[in-house]
Amino acid sequence: MTARSTEPFRQRMHFEFEGARIPVHVVLPASPPRLTVIMLGGIWSVTPHLEDLCDRLADAGFGAIAPCQFRGVGIPARDAPAEALRQTFLDFDDRRCTRDLRAIVRAASLGSFGFAPGALVPCGFCLGGRFAHTLGAVSEHVAGVVNFYGRLRFARQAIKPFLPIELTHLIEVPYLGHFAESDSLIPAEDVDELRVALGERGLRHRIAVYPGTVHGFVDPLRPAEHHPQAASVAWAATLDFLRDLSNP
Repeated sequence: MTARSTEPFRQRMHFEFEGARIPVHVVLPASPPRLTVIMLGGIWSVTPHLEDLCDRLADAGFGAIAPCQFRGVGIPARDAPAEALRQTFLDFDDRRCTRDLRAIVRAASLGSFGFAPGALVPCGFCLGGRFAHTLGAVSEHVAGVVNFYGRLRFARQAIKPFLPIELTHLIEVPYLGHFAESDSLIPAEDVDELRVALGERGLRHRIAVYPGTVHGFVDPLRPAEHHPQAASVAWAATLDFLRDLSNP
């Protein structure tokens, strides 16, 4: 798979792992990328908004690989009530998703998606944010982490045996975190703990908290939460972070 025109090259494909066929959306820039972003969506997985962000990455010269964390099954409806979303969270097997995403990053590093990706950086939103964080701890193939309001603590379950905050001391790469000022899922104390833990590791990091925002502030498909100005600032900071990583 190569990009030969001045337009981004898009392809939907499947990644086979553990007997499953995981849907993956791939977008390439016109020239071979020096860095490719593993784009991880929220509880609705690969939405039109996430695909748009993949296009914007390609316009900036980066590759984008967006796998479905649900293996294409069990994604809630966009208008699902809060209780249904809560149950989806409780039923989601973090162990399985971590295995899937670690395998996808490993395959990407080997060129298995048809192109040389350059550096690999997971970037996730909400549910995807916590797995971007996790990949920073458990994958040797990532060069940085971008976490948009991924939860750091929640009730431990058998299918959620490790909390993201507990993995922070395993992270060895630069870290960019974007968090809302008012977030019922991520209290300020958790964000402070993350900042301190990354500092103790001596890692290059930036943890930004956006005034006047609530959880999900980047997503225009969530109008009650969307904050266009903060979203624009956070995305610009993300592109700067990626540029720095691609030009060491």
